Amino acid sequence: MRAIPERPGLLGRMAAAFGRSGDRVPGHVPDVVLGLEDRPPPAQTLALALQQIAIQSIYFLLPGMVATAFGAGPLEATNFLCLSLISVAVATALQVLTRGPVGSGYPVPSIPSIVMLAPMLLAAQLGASLAEASTMVVMVGIVTVVVAPAVRRLSALLPTEVMGVIVFLIGASVLPSVLAMAGADAERPAESLPRMLVMFGCFFVMVVVGVLRWRFARYAVLAGTLAGVAGALAAGMATPGAAELLEAAPWFALPRPGAHGGIAFDPTLVVSFLLCTVAAIAALLGSLVAFQRAVDGDWTRPDPGPLRRGLLAHGSAVAVAGLMGGMPAAVSSASVGLAIATRTFARTIALAGAGILFLLAFSPKLVALFVLVPAPVQAAMLLYVACFMMAQGSEMIVIRKLDARRTVVAGLGLSAGLSALVAPGFFAAAMPALAAPLAVGGLVAFLANLVTLPLVKRVETFPVRLDGRVGDLLDDRTAQMGGAWGLRPDTVRKMHHALMELCDLLAGRGLDEAVITATQLEERVRIAVAFTGPPLPKPKRRPRAEDIEAGGDALEMTALWLALRETSEHGMRATTSGQELWMDFQD
Repeated sequence: MRAIPERPGLLGRMAAAFGRSGDRVPGHVPDVVLGLEDRPPPAQTLALALQQIAIQSIYFLLPGMVATAFGAGPLEATNFLCLSLISVAVATALQVLTRGPVGSGYPVPSIPSIVMLAPMLLAAQLGASLAEASTMVVMVGIVTVVVAPAVRRLSALLPTEVMGVIVFLIGASVLPSVLAMAGADAERPAESLPRMLVMFGCFFVMVVVGVLRWRFARYAVLAGTLAGVAGALAAGMATPGAAELLEAAPWFALPRPGAHGGIAFDPTLVVSFLLCTVAAIAALLGSLVAFQRAVDGDWTRPDPGPLRRGLLAHGSAVAVAGLMGGMPAAVSSASVGLAIATRTFARTIALAGAGILFLLAFSPKLVALFVLVPAPVQAAMLLYVACFMMAQGSEMIVIRKLDARRTVVAGLGLSAGLSALVAPGFFAAAMPALAAPLAVGGLVAFLANLVTLPLVKRVETFPVRLDGRVGDLLDDRTAQMGGAWGLRPDTVRKMHHALMELCDLLAGRGLDEAVITATQLEERVRIAVAFTGPPLPKPKRRPRAEDIEAGGDALEMTALWLALRETSEHGMRATTSGQELWMDFQD
């Protein structure tokens, strides 16, 4: 059996935690236009990168809002936006890295962090300076880096149903912005109608181009955006003050790093930043898992390696943003939704977009072009990607059978998030740090899972007679546990297969009985088989047909390989009454 290795030192554990050798090999995904490793022609890469930047540019207004809240003038606000764009480019580039301990390896573009908008604005309200807020951003980056090695434990605290709630709320949380950008006003519906028509017309073009199975489907958002801009300008819906902004903005300017001050240790401020750090980590993991699921046809649960390195990349980028004095970046869930919708996952697209944004950071006049897209067109782009994110979140919630506990976790999280969506004023007044639907919904789902997690563990022990009826007994027992514990059918199949092979092996040794103990933990089941006699040999690494004919240890080693090949972990230990073989199955 697998020997128990000597416990490695700190450096060895860190190397194992952030190494890439244990990453899953993604399974085949049908209908992919551009895979991770594909390198489309330069013209196609540029067009797809600009399409992503069109989505990202919607959030370029956030740094301006933050700078204005701290009392910055137009020049200071422009400088803050340029620093934030550099932060966005750095965050995207770090995520795409495919070597070393940093980077998920996924081409997930970044945006100025929506989650961190609330604590930044709260800091301004509490009288902190922008320099002090930047220092708090550095703290957030350090905290994220520190928790990155614990992502395997985080996967137990943030299972797929919690991730699904977060991904769903990421999409749902932009719906008020969609309506606001479209100019929806219940008191003046006649005035809102033209803007709504432009939005839905633009959205219609995106849907039609996206669902048609032709080569231009990947440019659905870009095509809809161009059509929408033309329609909005024809209808006289240009962004107010556009000419003045373009005239005042210089063609070239070096961004000036912001100053730093001491930490404004206001308990409300610190707690709000830390709470939103939890929500930001959950949102990041949710977006990475959504992308991971989209590029892996055999996906059943999060692969922790890329998530761990993605957290490290995110924390590093946030710390860099704080040191520069810009707004922290976050993975753009809308851009992830766009990549999923258009089935274009090539890393070169994200890298090209990051390079363009880095260059744009040195040209305020060009940056202004992206923020001058008419509001109804921005609303259509957000609505398009929100649809895909909510659908992805719903799929993730139900990917495992929803027992009573998982239903409560998902239901409470969705209810809390949608409540903040329906009554934002109450949450803004009562809990400013959790005013965002994503923050409150993600935190409630996280806490509900954490509180109910100790209730998950269930144990069942039963003896097994190693005779001709063992197959029926194991079939009944595994099916019963699968139904009572809400296990996935594939997990039940793996358990049954392993126990059948192992019982046949023990019966071949002449044993009459074995004792099986099944323990359900969060997202995994441990099966322990206790028996008398000498220990079993190590399983074969590469079994051959001759081993079956040879008999003896060679046959047992082959039988063990058959029994253990679908386990996530396994091992053997001596007991007072004999031996015990344990096997873990991820659910």
